[in-house]
Amino acid sequence: MLLVGTDLVEIGRIKKSMRNPRFLRRVCGPAEYAGLAARGFPASGAAAAFCAKEAFGKAVGTGLAGFGLREAQLLHDGAGRPELALSGRAKALARGARFSVSVTHTSRYASAVVAGEGAAEPLPESEGLSILRGMLKPRAPESNKGNYGRLLCLCGSEGMAGAAAMSAGAALRCGAGIVEAALPRAIYPIVAARLAEPVFTLTDTLPNGRLSPLSKAALGAALGRASAVLAGCGLGKSDAAREALALVRDKAEVPVVLDADGINLAAEHIDELKTVRAPLILTPHPGEMARLLKTTAADVQAHRREYALRFAAQYGVTLVLKGAGTLVASPEGRLYRNATGNPGMAKGGSGDVLAGMVASFAAQGIAPFEAAAGAVYLHGLAGDRCAARGSQTAMLPTDLIAALPELFLQIGR
Repeated sequence: MLLVGTDLVEIGRIKKSMRNPRFLRRVCGPAEYAGLAARGFPASGAAAAFCAKEAFGKAVGTGLAGFGLREAQLLHDGAGRPELALSGRAKALARGARFSVSVTHTSRYASAVVAGEGAAEPLPESEGLSILRGMLKPRAPESNKGNYGRLLCLCGSEGMAGAAAMSAGAALRCGAGIVEAALPRAIYPIVAARLAEPVFTLTDTLPNGRLSPLSKAALGAALGRASAVLAGCGLGKSDAAREALALVRDKAEVPVVLDADGINLAAEHIDELKTVRAPLILTPHPGEMARLLKTTAADVQAHRREYALRFAAQYGVTLVLKGAGTLVASPEGRLYRNATGNPGMAKGGSGDVLAGMVASFAAQGIAPFEAAAGAVYLHGLAGDRCAARGSQTAMLPTDLIAALPELFLQIGR
């Protein structure tokens, strides 16, 4: 975390305070006082030292009341460069961070800027963190993009380009070697302007709304290249979308993540889930789960654990039932209840980000339950980090993606 504080003081005010011979003794540490004495106690130097202390207090969030003024000394190294020497409570407030300082003055004013890279608070031990650490291994020095999977994202439609961009962007941030985005030609310029990293397969529809033969062939070839598939984010329920999902259902032999419209279309013919050869991961919110079960969202919320476990077992899928305390259920009866996340994540697009994360891990060869549970934990952790920085009200789903790099660093991956 970057910690920054600035301060500006009128030199004349400090010069007036220096008429009291005890002032500098109270304000300056021993080495700092000696440095000023060697220079004849210039008021500009004393003002710069006072500014540096004030700026440090602002950087750590306590102001001058949080530490003794003599515990933050403005010194100079052998080359004359300013540096901040901390002791006592000031050093404790730094929490291991290294601070740099810049000072300057005019004839009337002195100013200081203090900046430090704060050490992140350690993540609390939890089942989710254990799963994530266990499934993500350090990358081998001699590896290449082919070692980290190829994810096919079948997402997006006219009016829903953002869903394709967010799901593919999250997948890229979670380490997939190649992300191939298959989407309608009409939204390609929008998604490509947001993301430079994916490769694209563009689809076209015939006047009757169905996929063109060339598009079907291109999707079939993309399926053959993929190590996992994400289908449904912003896909819509057009004839072309139905054809694309039918192709995935019939041809895929790698893990498939169904989200959003992928789930809504599956709900129309629920028993077809049992015919899919590939491992399936479904990521419904309570309303989508209600469509799968032919019930109401309120009923789902009243029986979350029971319904998640029963559905996963009945259809042989890994189920991610989203909401407060997201549940991940496996066909064998394993259950993970997530403890990260907050209400600020209740915004359109958060689910697209999660789906991309789950699919990215699956593409890298991580088993479905671990891929889902690890992604859910990390997704919520990113949400908590974003809420702490920008508030639950103002945080956006794209902020979750932006928070992932520092979380991977903190986890050591």
